[in-house]
Amino acid sequence: MLSGTLHPYTEALLSAIPSVHPRDKKRHVIARGELPSPLSPPGGCPFHPRCPYAKDICASKRPELEEKEPGHLAACHFSGEIYRLKTEP
Repeated sequence: MLSGTLHPYTEALLSAIPSVHPRDKKRHVIARGELPSPLSPPGGCPFHPRCPYAKDICASKRPELEEKEPGHLAACHFSGEIYRLKTEP
């Protein structure tokens, strides 16, 4: 069963939420790069110019929104690999 974030944009958004406990250490994910123009968005995945996991396919093919587990959808070519990277010891 998958759990956690499966898209890098979601990961960055959730990491920006402040913790209510000052002692909680949280890894902040910062999306690097320039925001794309809304008048001329990039081809492929809209987040690929700022995605740390992006590969060539991300620039040319828009990922399909897929249900990765019941009620958990993601549109990322590499969501399964991203999940494994975050959960491996």
